[in-house]
Amino acid sequence: MKLFNMSGRVALITGAGRGIGAAIAEGLVDAGASVVLADLKVEHCEEVAEQLRAKGGAVSVVAVDVRHRDACNAAVESAVSAFGRLDVLINCAGINTRKKLEDYSEELWDDILDTNLKGTFLMCQAAFLALKAAGGGKIINVGSILSLVANEVTGPYAASKGGILQITRALACSWAEHNITANVILPGWIDTPLSRQARIDIPGHTERVVATTPLRRWGEPADLAGAALFFASSASDFVTGASLVVDGGVTAHV
Repeated sequence: MKLFNMSGRVALITGAGRGIGAAIAEGLVDAGASVVLADLKVEHCEEVAEQLRAKGGAVSVVAVDVRHRDACNAAVESAVSAFGRLDVLINCAGINTRKKLEDYSEELWDDILDTNLKGTFLMCQAAFLALKAAGGGKIINVGSILSLVANEVTGPYAASKGGILQITRALACSWAEHNITANVILPGWIDTPLSRQARIDIPGHTERVVATTPLRRWGEPADLAGAALFFASSASDFVTGASLVVDGGVTAHV
């Protein structure tokens, strides 16, 4: 469909070495986009890139530590160098550690907030001039249902994801004059390496998620690809500052 055709567009995806970021990369490649896979663990990106190139995708790989401005700037420069432009930035990089709030050290709090929230902001700043030079572009940030609700063992993560929701709205207001839209996807319980650790740490967590999700299953990373493609494509040209919950109905359920 023409509205969702990404041919000629270039997307930079952080946290693309596995999970949601890798699935979104595959969805955009299938729609015709060229993609730049960025991750702290670049070897994971190389594995994803090999799979995407095997199906004809135009793919580049770059290492990035989103906690540092210079690394973010270098990732954007790498994308422009590889493909000549940047049209879409997708921020998927994130970490989480589950503890009672009284047990978080200052260092762990800083690490989670620096990676998830500051890292998202720094990547957006780094991409600004390249998106502007392309005549406008799309920023897609990955929050969480914990941008909206909370629990007893993910305080810093929830704070960071709530911040991502608000910084996305601020970006939408600030950069609309440059034809840059900013939207946020809020995943629910998705089967990723990050969430698999929770299933080990919390007895009965797997069954509890299924029982409290109206669609009665865990989400798959590929379930996020359609939402990302919508926000990345011309189908969403008049959508900015919006959030799209992809959670199987969890936050609709009482």
